[in-house]
Amino acid sequence: MRPFKSFLENPAYWSMQRRNVALAFALGLFISFVPLPIHMVTVSILALLIRVNIPIAFATVWISNPITWAPQFVFAHWVGTKLLGAREHTLAMEMSWNWMLHGLLPVWKPLFLGCFVLGSITALVGYFTLSVVWHFTLVMKYHKRRQGSIAK
Repeated sequence: MRPFKSFLENPAYWSMQRRNVALAFALGLFISFVPLPIHMVTVSILALLIRVNIPIAFATVWISNPITWAPQFVFAHWVGTKLLGAREHTLAMEMSWNWMLHGLLPVWKPLFLGCFVLGSITALVGYFTLSVVWHFTLVMKYHKRRQGSIAK
């Protein structure tokens, strides 16, 4: 890690400001829909490029895990087939290089389109939900503090 020390010292990568955390959360949600086993590499590179909180982006990408892959990608495939008007194929996915080399070909267009659409929607909803909840929490703390100072 020593060669990257000066690069990772940027405070944006560790900042707990609302915009930074919300963007990192959205990035992690979007990348969690990538149907290839490249989540950590992709989220790392993008978090560094757009300068968001790295730990939040890393943690959020793990929403997609071996337990959630099947329903997540089956639904994404279904969404993709509906958007393309394509015929539905049986999605017999397995996380192996063999499946990626041979089984992905007949389903890649609807799967990737569905993943992109669902990832985008999830990221937008996650970003705005976290921003609104964070703002609401700050407003409530402000009013509570103000009430306490008025009562004294």
